[in-house]
Amino acid sequence: MSDGLHWVLAGLLWAWTAAVVGTSGVAMLRALRRRARPHARPAPAPRPSVVVVRPCAGLEPHLGRTLRSTGSLRYDGPLRVVLTTTAANDPAQPLLHRVAAELRHAGMDAQARVIPACGTNLKASQLSGVVDLGHDEIAVVVDSDVDLHALDLEALIAPLCDRHDRVAAVWCAPVEREPAGAGDRLSSAVLGGSLHAFPLLGALDPGGLVGKTFAVRCDALRETGGFAGLVQHLGEDMELARRLAERGWTTHMSPRVVGSLASGRSVGSVLDRYVRWLMVIRAQRPALLLSYPLLLAATPGLVLAAVLGERVGLPGAAFAGLLVGLA
Repeated sequence: MSDGLHWVLAGLLWAWTAAVVGTSGVAMLRALRRRARPHARPAPAPRPSVVVVRPCAGLEPHLGRTLRSTGSLRYDGPLRVVLTTTAANDPAQPLLHRVAAELRHAGMDAQARVIPACGTNLKASQLSGVVDLGHDEIAVVVDSDVDLHALDLEALIAPLCDRHDRVAAVWCAPVEREPAGAGDRLSSAVLGGSLHAFPLLGALDPGGLVGKTFAVRCDALRETGGFAGLVQHLGEDMELARRLAERGWTTHMSPRVVGSLASGRSVGSVLDRYVRWLMVIRAQRPALLLSYPLLLAATPGLVLAAVLGERVGLPGAAFAGLLVGLA
């Protein structure tokens, strides 16, 4: 290999390394700045009416624990909780009814409902059957594997309560807790050890929306066609963020995170999940697709390139690999 080609390849390797390290640094600084911001003040009186919807599908390992954590929510205003599935024969149905009864016994307005699917997106179907047909002012959507013990509901919805502001949705970055198997550890490593970690991803994409735990103004939602308009979309959260932005609304990431107790997943199911995520990116934001191998999940490729570069004598290849590992 000629000296000129050596230096060209070394330059490309170092440019790639600088892009990854620089992006990581920007993401971490933005995330730290967001956490340091003052907490939003509670909603002024009168408090808006809130519905908390927990769409479910199947009997997940920690489902009882996560659904019961809904009882830890505190809100000094009209609040109702709806636990949903799409079929009466869903294995989770008996548990949903038991938890709803426990929440009612504790003083909450709670019910378990079956919302038949009206499209290919079962989650959006369940949300449509509750939120679109209700009269609540704010909807809080929480996936079935999320533990709510650490969620401050008042603070979450506070940015949505100023009717003169154009904030339509606020979401919490999920962090996976208690991985139990190889699939869980793989998912936790990707979501905690790369730029795909949602606290960092949200800092890089201020207009994004991760739908695991989020609150949305129902008047803004209606402008986009409601959840009924999302039942045929894979990746309803990203599509919702796009529709809101088109109409002049903004979305914010909360400085707080929520814990996901998803567990018992195989490596294959985790890989399938990320394939579906890439399909969503390709369908809705194709320009971002290259950011995954080049930035968000660049570490394996960069380390391999650094190892190969060291073997063929590229200047500084080993140091580039070390920098990426530290980043």
